[in-house]
Amino acid sequence: MKVKTKFYGEVEVAAEEIIHFPDGLPGFETEKEFVYLREEDAVFGCLQSCHHPETAFIVLSPFKVCPDYDFELDEEKREALAIKKLEEVLVLAIVTIPPGKPEEATVNLYAPIVINTTVKKGMQVILSESGYPLRFNLWKKESATSVAAAK
Repeated sequence: MKVKTKFYGEVEVAAEEIIHFPDGLPGFETEKEFVYLREEDAVFGCLQSCHHPETAFIVLSPFKVCPDYDFELDEEKREALAIKKLEEVLVLAIVTIPPGKPEEATVNLYAPIVINTTVKKGMQVILSESGYPLRFNLWKKESATSVAAAK
């Protein structure tokens, strides 16, 4: 299937690469199919809607900015994602870059995207009791481990 993307032009995507978000993403509930695009060894990737090129999110592993990042999914969410083992889980965090101010980029550690890479199902999880920030400054000199300690 050909997917028109915001950052990569038109790309060919195999059906088995499509990640299904049964509930969409908060604010994008009608977007149910995405593809995760990332150059090998790149820190940043893109979660791209398969149907709307303008709907694309810059993402990265939250562990890149907060090595001690940790949370537990409740049983209901694990079942919804059909998670059987930790090795099949991919966790991503959305990066927000204010127009013309890349130095003010932030990472959403409060609401990670959790993907079962085996069955290609995903959801965004709100960690309301975690203490993780919605907007963690990506380029801040402060230690990222202090974020994990704050929870």
